[in-house]
Amino acid sequence: MKNNRYGQAKVLTTSQLDLLIDYLPSIFHKTIALTLRNTGARVGEVVQLRWRDIGEDSILFPATIVKRKLKSREIFISLDFRKDLMQWKHYWAIHKGRQPLPEDFIFYGRFDGSHVTERAFQLALESGFERAEIVGGSSHSFRRSMLSTLHKKGVPLKVIQSLSGHQSLSTLSLYLEVDDSDKKRAIAHLA
Repeated sequence: MKNNRYGQAKVLTTSQLDLLIDYLPSIFHKTIALTLRNTGARVGEVVQLRWRDIGEDSILFPATIVKRKLKSREIFISLDFRKDLMQWKHYWAIHKGRQPLPEDFIFYGRFDGSHVTERAFQLALESGFERAEIVGGSSHSFRRSMLSTLHKKGVPLKVIQSLSGHQSLSTLSLYLEVDDSDKKRAIAHLA
């Protein structure tokens, strides 16, 4: 469990993720959280996304914004999540008074041409965790929850690794939660 920036972020259930997102203060923060939830990306990557990075059925995380800047990563997205992004695009245009350009940040900052800071989102997220009464969570909970859910559903590790962008399976394994029910299911295969 994460405590004062130490330890691992808590893996959240679907209902906890839903509740947390409901408790965020605005569609701006909710859309950032939905992006984290649906891509398993790091918050530092999500806040740097630009409208040009959104495709018809995927989001491209360019090498310039991913951790260690090694290589770009493409994450396929659901139709429902794409609709959420397009709804945000509509609000974005209303707030800015114009349609977004491809080079515009999806999640704009206080100053023209800037993106929201990780810290600004973290403050809203901390408030959401408090209201939802979830202890031990952080922005990394979205990443760990997605990767752990895929693992529990039997998605091959190499596929999960390609989505997460981890260079090694040993690093990826640190993100995957294994609980007693997983161990019991594994043993049941032996009988």
